[in-house]
Amino acid sequence: MSIHDEIVRELLETKSLAALIYAIERGRELEFRCEGNLYFLSRHGPQQGVSLWGGGREQRFACMERLLEQAVLGGVPFRTAWKSAQIVTLF
Repeated sequence: MSIHDEIVRELLETKSLAALIYAIERGRELEFRCEGNLYFLSRHGPQQGVSLWGGGREQRFACMERLLEQAVLGGVPFRTAWKSAQIVTLF
């Protein structure tokens, strides 16, 4: 098993923040549910920032670290909400 496959498995099994950063920074995209809402996370544009779509709006960040520090899911900080999220699809 490659290191990439091991890290993806870690993301899917434990929702590790480090594995999430690794996957998104390498161009993967993620669809997940949290509190009944569907969200989509991916890199965007030539600046390679990160976008989080959910609830009909987009939150943009310069990098994954900023997303983890500043994003909000349904009024709850991302890192808190992520603990109860269910991964739907990793593209």
